[in-house]
Amino acid sequence: MSRINLYILLLIGPITLYSLFIIKNELLRILSISNYTKQQVYLTKILKVVTRSQINQAELNQELSKMLQMLAIMISAGESSVAALKYISERSSGRLTALIKASLDNYKNNGNLFSTLEYLSSATNSAQVRRLLNAVRVSSERGSPILDTLQNQVRSLNKEIKVNLLNKAGKSEIALLVPVVFLILPTSILFAVWPSIYGLSNSGY
Repeated sequence: MSRINLYILLLIGPITLYSLFIIKNELLRILSISNYTKQQVYLTKILKVVTRSQINQAELNQELSKMLQMLAIMISAGESSVAALKYISERSSGRLTALIKASLDNYKNNGNLFSTLEYLSSATNSAQVRRLLNAVRVSSERGSPILDTLQNQVRSLNKEIKVNLLNKAGKSEIALLVPVVFLILPTSILFAVWPSIYGLSNSGY
């Protein structure tokens, strides 16, 4: 092997080894699950994440924030919570809207805000919906105005959305550095040292 090929191998080798290390860890994680059913569940979760078939919690939070804002506005205008939910389900679109409509259809005349939120919580498994459900429950038990509870939840949810966006931006910024560090920088170094390597190889060193 010539020295030039050796230098190229030293530059590309660490990247290849790191990629193989990540692949090996994922394979070992799957093989470490002895139960075949658990392996199938784990692989199914991976496929769901890749195909984005799972409920996107970030999009769900944004939809929940908009829904609560509409609900608060309509309740402040004098509408009941059930009438506001029916209005939202008929004139909006999205995952939560479809679930609200299904909840109202299931409960029919016995539907209310609490039962709808309980249905949303079980269907989405969202921590934000569960927190909203608990807040509404406490508000109804204490006799507090439901409008204040909804407005507080909207403010809290908007703050959480902003924090998640900042975290996502930070991760994206780090991800942008990966090709710079592992691809562009080694290539730039290779172009910089190539004349010296070529000259040394022709000189017999």
